[in-house]
Amino acid sequence: MAYQKALNHVIACSEAGLLPARLDDKGMEQALVVLQQNLGTAGMTAPTRASTRPNAAATKTAEPDMGKRPALSKDPRCRVLADSLKPVLQASCPEGTGGYGGSLQANLHPADSEKLGGVDLIRAAMRRAARKLGWRVRTVGYTRDRLAVVIVQDIRDAPAEFKDALEADLMSSYAEIHQRMAAGRGEAAAGTLGPSPVERQTQAFLQAARAAIAAEPEAWR
Repeated sequence: MAYQKALNHVIACSEAGLLPARLDDKGMEQALVVLQQNLGTAGMTAPTRASTRPNAAATKTAEPDMGKRPALSKDPRCRVLADSLKPVLQASCPEGTGGYGGSLQANLHPADSEKLGGVDLIRAAMRRAARKLGWRVRTVGYTRDRLAVVIVQDIRDAPAEFKDALEADLMSSYAEIHQRMAAGRGEAAAGTLGPSPVERQTQAFLQAARAAIAAEPEAWR
């Protein structure tokens, strides 16, 4: 399955309330089963499904939505955080892809999310940073129990000359996923693999957030 189609499927299942609230090892196993079982569900992977749900957590936009959230676009925290996140998003683009195919996922404690202004403000900052890079963006954001998840992804169709590099990066990601699943839940095995991709991206996000607060602390007062 292509990466874009896979992401659409995950978002649709999440909006339908099918995924477990806690994404620990057991939750991930349950999520994989749910995703596989719902692959054939009619309309589940339709790109427009998110926009038809009144409480949809995901948005797919090609144009700025400044008119919908003027308070967020004018919030100084949004501007400062976006400036700090721009290089992080740029670094997320796979090597040799011409700046296409970037994405960032941050798994945060809800308290950390609130310190930055909440999930909606973080999403707005991610959109702002992504558009500065020329991305056509999709963002996802939700809070469940003790976890706040925020995702931004470049959904542009890459030119043909970058397809091979994007495919190679995708295959590398799959290989790491299989390696981690094969390693099981043992702490020793997990330690040899190091932080997961999401953990690495979360740390990069938090570093950028700390830099933003340090750059203009008055914005968060």
